[in-house]
Amino acid sequence: MSAERVLVTGAAGSVGGQLLPGLAGRPLRLFDREAADHPDAEVVTGELTDPAALERALDGVGAVVHLAGNPDPSAPWEELRGPNVEGFAALLAAAERAGVRRVVFASSVHAMGAYEADGRVPVDAAWAPRACCPYGATKVFDEAVAQVASRRGPVSTVGLRLGATVPEPTKRSQLASWLGPADLRQLVVRALDADVHHGVFPAVSGGTRRHWDLTAARTGLGYEPALDSEEFASGVQDDGTDTGVCPR
Repeated sequence: MSAERVLVTGAAGSVGGQLLPGLAGRPLRLFDREAADHPDAEVVTGELTDPAALERALDGVGAVVHLAGNPDPSAPWEELRGPNVEGFAALLAAAERAGVRRVVFASSVHAMGAYEADGRVPVDAAWAPRACCPYGATKVFDEAVAQVASRRGPVSTVGLRLGATVPEPTKRSQLASWLGPADLRQLVVRALDADVHHGVFPAVSGGTRRHWDLTAARTGLGYEPALDSEEFASGVQDDGTDTGVCPR
């Protein structure tokens, strides 16, 4: 187990709550607008765009798991630009100044969502990004700026294109892109420790309905999904589509 301190941004959110049990045994510092409830971690509150708050959060940190941002796929650009674009760029710059070894960041299947919307599945991670909405476009930007940071400097960046990251799927549209808690935790731990300088990987659980090819995550991170959305298929709400990201 690594002894380096890990900073988790957006730790008070729903994805952070699902992830944190998987980081047990690692020294943690949690960063969010409001205090995250975790008895064994340091807590820093603030905004990603506040340089002083970022400096406090990153002091002595070896790795970052970046979950903060606006997660609403229907949000307009005006509500996405600050947290998803400017905030991530500020975090990367501050992480480089602080000597952080690795930044694992939450991208999204929405960065490739137009392929799914057009019925081109399974989506191959090697294809060019093709966002389906402004939210997805912000994730394409994040992937690009992370690649630039790793090419120009020593900080290593690993992006995870998260699917529907909920404890269990409740709608039919979530079955194709569901990422369950155990697989989320496995992916993040592997991304923290993998021998890779930069990469972007699909991050969904397994299953026959999956629309995302996991070859890149298997070969690059050693990921083997433990969960299958098919277990929940008979009990989900029929919301009229099997397309889990953006409608056709």
